[in-house]
Amino acid sequence: MRTAPGAANWGGRYLLPSPEELICCWARGDKSKVRRKAWTKRIRHTVFESVSTMAAMVVVLFLGLLQLAVPGLAQSPPPGTVKIEGLTYAGDGCPPGSLDLAISPNGISSLGFTKFTVFTPGRPADRRKSCHVGVSLSYPAGFTFSVKNVAFRGSAQFGEVVKGGLRAGYYFVGFPGTVRSSRSLPPPVEGNFEFSDSFGTFAYAPCGSESASLNVFFEATVVPPPPPEKNNKALVVLKNKGSITVTSAGFGLLWKKC
Repeated sequence: MRTAPGAANWGGRYLLPSPEELICCWARGDKSKVRRKAWTKRIRHTVFESVSTMAAMVVVLFLGLLQLAVPGLAQSPPPGTVKIEGLTYAGDGCPPGSLDLAISPNGISSLGFTKFTVFTPGRPADRRKSCHVGVSLSYPAGFTFSVKNVAFRGSAQFGEVVKGGLRAGYYFVGFPGTVRSSRSLPPPVEGNFEFSDSFGTFAYAPCGSESASLNVFFEATVVPPPPPEKNNKALVVLKNKGSITVTSAGFGLLWKKC
């Protein structure tokens, strides 16, 4: 390994000369003085750039923490400023008196159902049920919100020839466009389930307002197989049974500044 002029070997490692040693070598008439002085300047310049980069990173980190700590820079309204001004619900999955709604401080709304069950065999109306929930919210000016995800909890039981599915969506009253999500339950299914799905796109409440009416709907469906033939009718009837019971559902609010 070639060493820089003036470098010393100490325990198998090379120690770089100090700037004073370089000046001393220059006084002795060392012909490489120009290269050594330039080399020393490059070392100092590199150290200065490293310190500057680290300082910039500290400033960026500080601004990020400041945004989380200062309410004025937050992307969601302060706690306690979002209020439910009205609540309506309708549908064969949530008849009157069968639904409870609560909004937690982190923006997750929870709905509890007591009569949201679909099943087969039965009438066509028994195979598909839905619940439409309307929530009127008030919040501070300068913010808007959307729905970022939905969740289903419940139980299901059906055989190899029955299919099931869960759907959800939302829209804002007075504005076109409905955002939807769906999930299939392939057979066979038996036991409790808990699903959470995110929306691929987002629709936001209009800016410039301090209130908005949000409509969210939930739907459960079971699909029986085609009618059986006479020879194996009894066997298919045994596999034709299926049901889905939705015990609760939820949706998370996504806030941002206008």
